[in-house]
Amino acid sequence: MLDFLRDRIQLLVIILAWVFATVFAGPLIYALLPITVFLFYRRESFPDMLFGFIFILVLSDMTPEIFQMRKIKTAKYAYIIALSVILLADQWRFQPMAAVFKLFLPFFVYSFFPLIFGNDPITGVQKTISYALLYLVVPNYVLLNFRRHGWDFFKNLMYFLVALLLASQLMRLGPNWWAFAGGRFRGFFGNPNGLGIFTFLVFMLFVIINSLKRDLLPFRTKMLFYAIVGGFLIACGSRTSLTATLMFLLFSRFFSLSPFIGVIMFIVFLGVVEAVSSNLTAIVFALGLQNYMRVETLEDGSGRYIAWAFAWGKIQDYFMFGGGFGNDEFIMRQNYAYLRTLGHHGGVHNSYLTMWFNVGIIGLLIFFRSFFLIFIKASKRVPMALATMFAVMFSVLYESWLSGSLNPFTIMLVIILTLVTEPEIVEWEERQQQAAEEEPGAVAEPQWQPLPPGH
Repeated sequence: MLDFLRDRIQLLVIILAWVFATVFAGPLIYALLPITVFLFYRRESFPDMLFGFIFILVLSDMTPEIFQMRKIKTAKYAYIIALSVILLADQWRFQPMAAVFKLFLPFFVYSFFPLIFGNDPITGVQKTISYALLYLVVPNYVLLNFRRHGWDFFKNLMYFLVALLLASQLMRLGPNWWAFAGGRFRGFFGNPNGLGIFTFLVFMLFVIINSLKRDLLPFRTKMLFYAIVGGFLIACGSRTSLTATLMFLLFSRFFSLSPFIGVIMFIVFLGVVEAVSSNLTAIVFALGLQNYMRVETLEDGSGRYIAWAFAWGKIQDYFMFGGGFGNDEFIMRQNYAYLRTLGHHGGVHNSYLTMWFNVGIIGLLIFFRSFFLIFIKASKRVPMALATMFAVMFSVLYESWLSGSLNPFTIMLVIILTLVTEPEIVEWEERQQQAAEEEPGAVAEPQWQPLPPGH
């Protein structure tokens, strides 16, 4: 870890400069973010470009009660625009392009159509473009970094994510409400469930990386990383994320044996979940977990059922085509006072309903067609890809993060999708062996792309 931090001292200094500028220098952050992206590009620090983007998205999820950090929520758009400009202007460097964007392209094309029926088309266009850009930009930067640095890139990514989680302990230095909400740790995130979703996705990413390259990290380092991520998952007290993580671990075993066994066990699991949920309060008291599980919120679903019932009623007005990205936020915001009287403070808390709000049943089917296809394709080489799919589908049942573009969660899923679908990554052993056979003595790690004169 110390070696990683030493090697990334430039990134750490720039991150501190971002935070300082956001807190003390007003709108300077809007210019500083794209400037530093182009600085990274000039120095060919492509890993730092991606690491910095993840960090900015995490900061953008910080509670708005810390007023000084609110500017990050809009400044992050400048970051992805800078990444996109570099990708489009320097396409030769990224060839051949990653395939994730192509698989979701029908959805991105369709998603502009529902804006006709929306209430806030300007915001809708921005969110639609940013969502498409995320699926275009992130996979190509991941693939470029793998081609240039091989598995060291993913090793450094794991170090960075662990360092980011540990750095969130700094929030404890401020008032108690900076780091905690309702007695649950939230770190940099707006609420503890946000930290839970992030650690759940980070955990899956680590497991998949280590399954594809088993000797990437020493055994003790792996166990330490899992312990740290697991510790944050428990500290945040997110029931959904903890269950999703356990689902991933359980179904990874079954799908590694057989996809058929995995599907059967998933159906059995749904039956068990239904039986447990019907008697959950009694089970929690019997196990003595009533404080950690927040038993007083089990009956009302922490306000989610209120949001779901309300959203379903409003969705009838946008049933077929939706109202475009951001439509859910507009409707929920217009009815915030009413929902507050019912005990709900927030959004829809369900990615399926949120997408239905935004792109209608047609858009929902188009999106999940691509979603299923990409995981089915990945499962041919990475059996645990289907376990990832089911765990994500469970997680998004209780949160709307899948329908958001520039949040710290969707980017982690897109990185996972790139990791499990790109042949250069999942077939690295075969390609290394083939190259060794063709050229005895050669090392077939991912090759650096040739640079033209002047670069």
